[in-house]
Amino acid sequence: MRTYTTWLPLLLTILAGAFYAVLPVKPALVGASGLAGSVLTLVSTLPGFYFAGLAAVATFGSATMDHEMPAPAPEVEMRVRGQQVPVKLTRRLFLSYLFSYLVILSFGLCLALMAINALAPSIHVLQAAIGRWTGVTWPWLIVKGAVGLTLTFTLASMVVSTLHGVFFLAEKIHQP
Repeated sequence: MRTYTTWLPLLLTILAGAFYAVLPVKPALVGASGLAGSVLTLVSTLPGFYFAGLAAVATFGSATMDHEMPAPAPEVEMRVRGQQVPVKLTRRLFLSYLFSYLVILSFGLCLALMAINALAPSIHVLQAAIGRWTGVTWPWLIVKGAVGLTLTFTLASMVVSTLHGVFFLAEKIHQP
């Protein structure tokens, strides 16, 4: 799963960051017509779908959902009676973890994007103040880059994990 939750999103984040860096005219990131608002519009609809997917997986009545995943079956450590025990994942458990991860990720991203949109006027004032205090723009660029890359990584992780989940539900779930 590390490929889907870390490495592919990291690659997409690097590509998106490089693409943004070479744009001759940078799009607005915050404000009424900013990128953060557009992404929030899309992302705010997703937690409900992820919750519905989680509920469907948890209550689906097929016995094959409770069979161990094909070899090499992924394992997780679970606390059982106070001890950590390795447990091989079933399809139901895998999908439950996946949709739970996506619910948390989408809620966090929604909250972060709402905060950024709400604080947009203050962000502009802070940017001007940092420029006046330091006389240079690089401290602001570091803050902007760190926040932007963190949000881009989170969005990329959500997109990659969603696509992985769709593939799993469409293809792998029906294989013995």
